[in-house]
Amino acid sequence: MLLYLARHAQTASSAVDSFNGRRELPLTERGQQQARKLGQRLSAVRFAAVYRSPLGRTAQTAALIAPMLSAQVVPGLTEIDYGEWEGLSPEQARERDRERYDAWVADPLAVSPPGGETAAQVASRALAALEEIRSRHEGSPLPVLAVSHKATLRILGAALTGGPIGKYRLRWPQDECALNLVELRAGRDPFLRLWNDTGHIDPDPAAATRAGK
Repeated sequence: MLLYLARHAQTASSAVDSFNGRRELPLTERGQQQARKLGQRLSAVRFAAVYRSPLGRTAQTAALIAPMLSAQVVPGLTEIDYGEWEGLSPEQARERDRERYDAWVADPLAVSPPGGETAAQVASRALAALEEIRSRHEGSPLPVLAVSHKATLRILGAALTGGPIGKYRLRWPQDECALNLVELRAGRDPFLRLWNDTGHIDPDPAAATRAGK
């Protein structure tokens, strides 16, 4: 089955790139425009179902992309838990606990933000969420849409392709309202057909994506 996998559109936090995991923030006006543009791009696609995380920003994004379908919640699609770093900028998190922050940057697979999740934990639940969706629609000729989050999707990108999950922050981009296309196959490795595509937002990829760190 084909899974159209999108990141939610812009919020006030994503606009400044602070740590926003489980905190609820609505889409900005620009974010609403981004989601409408993705909806226009996919308007000819007939989806069997739409899935989202439990957080409101994915609900808003899904409703603007596919307004005729009610999105079903899959908890495993939710964003990474940033624990005590929730709402902080990277600089603020490092000032609060330099040793823990540097350890997390070096190995997020094994080290979590204080009270939060490791990348390994995110990968486990997110992969299980994709398998749940695949099993529900096995054999269906129609694709499925799912809306998730930046860190979760970056970790999934690494996990789906057998890459080093601990390098997800260095090698796997996921910009606001980006579109990914994954072929999920029973008993076979997944096939990544599209990744971090923001062509619906701006025809110039450099204008709609962030530089690496």
